[in-house]
Amino acid sequence: MSVANAISCDLEDYFQVESLRGVVPRERWESMPPRLERNTERVLALLDEAGVRATFFVLGWCAERFPGLVKRIAEAGHEIASHGHS
Repeated sequence: MSVANAISCDLEDYFQVESLRGVVPRERWESMPPRLERNTERVLALLDEAGVRATFFVLGWCAERFPGLVKRIAEAGHEIASHGHS
């Protein structure tokens, strides 16, 4: 029997998680300092070091603001998938 391993990453910023909706409503997202790019670059480096490819479920809101990051993820051999818009 062969074993398949899979890894996926939800690409959203810290203030976009559902549990913070009451603290950081969507109307405030633009004013929040992003950490997405820096943290994703760290994850990409770890995955590269391990020789692992993943599926990144990207919020459309993030893809609009960080198109270069989405491109770098794809260029590194990872799959891009939709995580909805917001």
